[in-house]
Amino acid sequence: MGNYFDSPVYLDEAFILVSPDTPLTDELIQRLKSWGYERVLSDGKPAEAPAYISSGAATTASSVLDMDIRDKQEIVDAKKLYYALVNFTLESFKRYKEDNRLNIPSLSERIKELIEMVKSSRDAILRYQEFVYPSENYMYVHSVNSAILALAIGDLMKLPPHRMIELGLAALLHDIGMLKLPDAVYLKEDNLSDKEFQLIRAHTTLGYKILKGFSVSEEIALAAEEHHERLDGSGYPKALRGDKITLYSRIVAVVCSYDAITSRRLFKTQNDPHAAVMELLKGRNKSYDENIIRSLIVCISAYPLGSLVLLSDDSIGRVTKTNPESPRFPFVQVLIDKEGKHIDEPLLIKTAEENGVAIQRALSPDETEQLDFS
Repeated sequence: MGNYFDSPVYLDEAFILVSPDTPLTDELIQRLKSWGYERVLSDGKPAEAPAYISSGAATTASSVLDMDIRDKQEIVDAKKLYYALVNFTLESFKRYKEDNRLNIPSLSERIKELIEMVKSSRDAILRYQEFVYPSENYMYVHSVNSAILALAIGDLMKLPPHRMIELGLAALLHDIGMLKLPDAVYLKEDNLSDKEFQLIRAHTTLGYKILKGFSVSEEIALAAEEHHERLDGSGYPKALRGDKITLYSRIVAVVCSYDAITSRRLFKTQNDPHAAVMELLKGRNKSYDENIIRSLIVCISAYPLGSLVLLSDDSIGRVTKTNPESPRFPFVQVLIDKEGKHIDEPLLIKTAEENGVAIQRALSPDETEQLDFS
């Protein structure tokens, strides 16, 4: 198993190389030497492996180091792209609202950047819920979030490049009809009147007309019109059923519903991402396409990326990496141990059903707010 220490081992005065739960293996020692490190620092002494490590739940030290360095940079890059895309979307929608201009080629270029991020660092960009973007208007952030999720699904479905660009645009622009409605209606905190509700429902048809005016493909425009259609015919505006609803529309229906459930808005509290997944599954093959829901789960896991979860040993962690082989058992960084103490260097574990640490449940938004990670 390699050598364990009863205190953290440091690469330098600031960077913890391994925690007491992680072995300092010969492989890692050789790798450090190849990088020019001749010594490491620790106040501890060699010790036996913690009892639960024999389960194989913890990753090796070298993989922890590799993941930590790579993941931190990917998160920085993903956050930078996310903020830039939200800002660009805000400005684009503002320009359309002011003078009816919408630069489709520029939006397409931004979607291409997002596609590259999804392909190279999917887990990082799918942690967008950790990238808090302050905005009074939910639509800008919602549009970007929907595009990220849709493209992750499209990539999993192996859509060709031109279809990926179309899908990204469809998701980003699916709510553009809302820009024709008074802000007072869209942002209203109280229950909508019947007349106001009818106005909201009109955004789908308005969106289709807007996008057709900019000569986008029919399928992009239809995503704006059909994303509130449901497989059983209970949706609007045309009560379409099953395969009568286009592919982009069925994808956008799933991702915009997921983001709406998990987002905090003026008139609603947010639900935890796992609860949102369960809510979507209740509507499979009735409201939503089951294959698309399951594709979403593969992309974000059953306990979606960024979720805070209670583990089977009563420790608390954050889901940071998906496990494509088993979406129910993602990788989790343990942040608080079973005694309630914060861990200075979070331990990355692969959750498992047997002989390992599993997820008990997701923490509720209220429980999450009570935790202090500052």
